[in-house]
Amino acid sequence: MTGQEAIWDVIIAGEQFGPLTTAQIIEHLESGLLDRHDLIWGPGLSGWKTVSEVADLWRPPAPTQREPPPIPIPADSEHVGAPTGNDAPPPGAKWSVWRSANIGLVVSAVVVALQIAKGRGFELADYAHTASAGTISYLIGQILSIPLLFALIATVRNLSKRGRPESKGSAVLGAPTFAVLLGCILSGPWLYGEMYASRTDIMSGEARSNFIAGAHGSCLRKQRSVSQNVSEAQLDKYCACVAQNLADHTTYKQWGGPLDASALADLKQKVEAASAACRS
Repeated sequence: MTGQEAIWDVIIAGEQFGPLTTAQIIEHLESGLLDRHDLIWGPGLSGWKTVSEVADLWRPPAPTQREPPPIPIPADSEHVGAPTGNDAPPPGAKWSVWRSANIGLVVSAVVVALQIAKGRGFELADYAHTASAGTISYLIGQILSIPLLFALIATVRNLSKRGRPESKGSAVLGAPTFAVLLGCILSGPWLYGEMYASRTDIMSGEARSNFIAGAHGSCLRKQRSVSQNVSEAQLDKYCACVAQNLADHTTYKQWGGPLDASALADLKQKVEAASAACRS
């Protein structure tokens, strides 16, 4: 009998694998995937034995039975954690690409939460509320970067683990879970933006700072194209004044509301009033 016949069954981390060849058993022992205390069964054995008990039987007699006997259960199994078939992969097994991507998505959610805690909440809400192709692409790209990295790492690792047991994670469950998690993460900034867009009080805090920064930049770009013989310091001072005046008279709802004819006329009046106040 050659060592290439698949005649061995083993139990690793509570999960049964086999049939395996003698060469595979030796390879798993050398790599550490299989431990000398793990259970093994093969032809010629009366029941499950530890690997150390049959270490000298690498060339057993011809198989007379293909189905292994029942796994022995300790008498005090009520107090000893018996294998339950959970999703924990055995040591050295391949990683689930979808599970890795879902873990990366959870990490992305934590990163978004940290960004909000550090003062970028209104900026992310603005991107989601605007809902243009550019802003949504930016949000999705930022959120998906970490899951894609995790999935790539899992794929590269699996390529180096050929012949090892497959992970229990499957695309049937992993893909819908990923889609639900992504939707939940994207809906957070959108709901945040909708909440701001319904308020009728004057902008303040982070929202005011973001509004002033945007208005200041727009003013500078416009004035640089039309103003001559005016220093950069004068333009900066003027635009800072205009941005501050606009922020003092703009509500969250006006910021997030649709720019219809009435809204545009109101915005034009505010800009003209702010410009006149800053020139005086």
